[in-house]
Amino acid sequence: MTTKSLVLTTLLAAAACATPHRDDGTGTGVDAPAGQCVAEVCNDGIDNDCDGRPDCSDPDCSGIDGCPVCGSVEHPLGSPLALPDGVSSGAVCSTDAQCTDAMYPNCVHKECHASYVSKLNFIGFPMGSTLTDTSKLLKVCAKMEHSWLRDLQVELIAPNGTILPMQKFIDRSGGEIYLGQANDADDAANPVAGVGYEYCWTATGATTMLNATMMDWMSHQVVPAGDYQPDVPFTALQGTPLNGQWEFRVTDLWGIDNGFLFEWSIAFDPSLVTDCNGPIIE
Repeated sequence: MTTKSLVLTTLLAAAACATPHRDDGTGTGVDAPAGQCVAEVCNDGIDNDCDGRPDCSDPDCSGIDGCPVCGSVEHPLGSPLALPDGVSSGAVCSTDAQCTDAMYPNCVHKECHASYVSKLNFIGFPMGSTLTDTSKLLKVCAKMEHSWLRDLQVELIAPNGTILPMQKFIDRSGGEIYLGQANDADDAANPVAGVGYEYCWTATGATTMLNATMMDWMSHQVVPAGDYQPDVPFTALQGTPLNGQWEFRVTDLWGIDNGFLFEWSIAFDPSLVTDCNGPIIE
């Protein structure tokens, strides 16, 4: 069964105010002199920093003293998921809507393909809010393995359908580069998972995956686990809605080599969330 759990991202600085009382949420209130707000304490039932959000509802308490972590979700899969191996209908397309065959519904690199698509429905942002500051999309991560990085296009799709290629398929040429400790001895008909590494796409990454300094594993070039620049900057998602279905899509566009996805996550700055004690996804 798929589970969803919150993951730690960042904390916000405590906000000062001049509220004359701090309320423990019980209706009785806890008196405090005006202007004497302090850093939030996460387990005392008091809005210590006077920002109107006591304890776990305050982003300052993200992941502290048993509070859920605010602003991000992890999506582990119940079992490793084999990525469709270079499966295409051969139809030419420019949008997903032109891919009418249910087996090949995704338009990637102008071809209709079978892809792995995972969806998370976000509900925890203020109604109608949009991603006006793309620096507040902190990172997108995936634990995966594959025996030929050049096969893949990895995309994040916003609720309004905007597609962000984080790892772009270049063309059908070039040498093999592994993601993780891939099992290259299996085949598409009987795929066997190797060991996945966690890869994250973030605006602060030093380089793209293909330009990374490779490590050696069993005489194979392997992209080290870590943070990387997306091939298309996160600024392409400027103005997209925050609530709604965010999709993680992986497409293998070349046959023979295969891979597995184990989990993925997406992290937003907690300042985008109104109440960190409530669910961010459903």
